[in-house]
Amino acid sequence: MASESILLSDLLQCLIECSQKAARIAQIFRDENDLFQLLVEEKSPVEKDKRVFRDFKTLADVLVQETIKKDVGQK
Repeated sequence: MASESILLSDLLQCLIECSQKAARIAQIFRDENDLFQLLVEEKSPVEKDKRVFRDFKTLADVLVQETIKKDVGQK
């Protein structure tokens, strides 16, 4: 177990804030449709979810994931 601990309320607050940031990032990308189309890439067969026929990743996905890692990691 880590030497530092975080209160459940602090973790929940952090996750709520991450969710709000993710929603803002997604909205920005949706509002810029031309840009969004340039930043979408189909995942390779190795990367894709086996449950779906086609799977895509976007810069927005990566930004959200990295933001969450950074924010939660700072807690």
